[in-house]
Amino acid sequence: MEKIDSSGALHNPKGQQTVVIKVGTSSLIRASTKSLNLSSLASLVETCRDLHNLGFNVIVVSSGAVAVGCQRLGLSTRPRELAKKQALAAIGQIHLMRYYDDLFTALGLVLLTLDNLATRSQYINARNTFHELLRYGTIPIINENDTVAVAQLRFGDNDTLSAQVATLVEADWLFLLTDVDALYTGNPSTDPTATPVHEVDDVHDLAVDTAEAGTQWGTGGMATKLTAAGIATAAGCRMVICHFNNPSVIVDIIGGESDVGTVFHPISDPLKGRKRWILSVPSKGEIWVDDGAARAIKKHASLFAAGITKVVGEFQHQDAVKLCDAQGRELAQGLTNYSNVEVEAAKGLSSAKFLEKLGYQGQEEVVHRASICLLVKREQGRSMRRTPSRGSMTSLASSRAPSPAGPESGYEDSPSHSPAPVARGQSPGRSRTPPLPPTTGQQESGAGEGQEGPALSEDDIVTRLAHLRQRAGLGASGPSDDWDSQMAYAMHAELQGSMHAKPVASDQDVDEGGWLPK
Repeated sequence: MEKIDSSGALHNPKGQQTVVIKVGTSSLIRASTKSLNLSSLASLVETCRDLHNLGFNVIVVSSGAVAVGCQRLGLSTRPRELAKKQALAAIGQIHLMRYYDDLFTALGLVLLTLDNLATRSQYINARNTFHELLRYGTIPIINENDTVAVAQLRFGDNDTLSAQVATLVEADWLFLLTDVDALYTGNPSTDPTATPVHEVDDVHDLAVDTAEAGTQWGTGGMATKLTAAGIATAAGCRMVICHFNNPSVIVDIIGGESDVGTVFHPISDPLKGRKRWILSVPSKGEIWVDDGAARAIKKHASLFAAGITKVVGEFQHQDAVKLCDAQGRELAQGLTNYSNVEVEAAKGLSSAKFLEKLGYQGQEEVVHRASICLLVKREQGRSMRRTPSRGSMTSLASSRAPSPAGPESGYEDSPSHSPAPVARGQSPGRSRTPPLPPTTGQQESGAGEGQEGPALSEDDIVTRLAHLRQRAGLGASGPSDDWDSQMAYAMHAELQGSMHAKPVASDQDVDEGGWLPK
């Protein structure tokens, strides 16, 4: 496998699908000998080569640095102290990558922390780095930066990391290779009534026991895999849990020729742009809401203080929080406009009383709808997830067929050009959010190419103003002490210019002046 062919062209053509493969510590380390499972690792590398030769982009998220460090130092058990884990990660990472390097001919190592994905500029830079690595035909090997990442070493977050990487690169498939062959309703080792679950349409409707943690060498478990499934499917990526012993089955699953493992189907209208990034920001806490607020959130409404019933964790302004229903089930993730102390004091209050209690001019919305990433979308009580059965998946050749070439996406902060969405029963792959529907005026006039765009809707204006509020004085005219006058001026300007402006999706970014692009 070469980085550049004889003509000097880059390896990555238009329309390639991307496959992310995560391998856990329990799969890399033999429990009996506490040594690296080289034969299984070689099988994984062979599968990656097969996928690459078939025209897929491949990314590997690998755990095991701490465990390999234990092996190198002859430790029989994994230590609990954080400093020791970080030291072992520093030792093990070098040797683990040496094994990969011996087996691959073209790869790149990328060490990430959750903070790298939480900061918008770092998120974009990381995405551009991955795109460039894939363009050169390399297979990136990703691992959490264990030596400095405190939170990851406390729980098995490489599952979540792999989902965030899949979201970052807009992957079509995410495979979690583990020591079980599928998701079960309980632990099959201890529960004789546990049965496998082969397909999942909505991860939030699952009724499975995830109480047991991972092995002594790993830090994960089934709970982290379900968290990963929620992130990946919300971003339009199909996720599969399967056994590590036979990695070659990945090719068969993609081709619809195998029914092993558990497939989590993506939603039909996945997140993109800014909301895709919000989904990857580490959550600092939870806000629980009543049934009315939960229904409103599912209809893409903002969250107000009146619907809040409980606050969990410590967070500050613009931190990411989970929005949960009355039973604690996660509905969405959003960026909060207030700290946990302010939200706790305001829960259950009307907007007027909330603002009065704040003591300063703030926003009515605790979390604005433009900053809410809905993980489960429903319409008329029916799940909107695209759920083609495995039998309806077409051949591998069809699933990797390139889409028509489009304009070069470059590295700007916008969704890249990639395969078109597929309908139910067709080949799986990353689905795409369709363009915004035309306004009534546009439909009646039949506006053609080169004419002015449709008028902004009230929702578009509200979204722009919400972003302007969040910039807190960094709007069109710079710092201002009179925020009400600033907002009145902004509303007037938006209404005056709406007839000549193009519609703006609520997931687009603001520019340096605080405005969404026109």
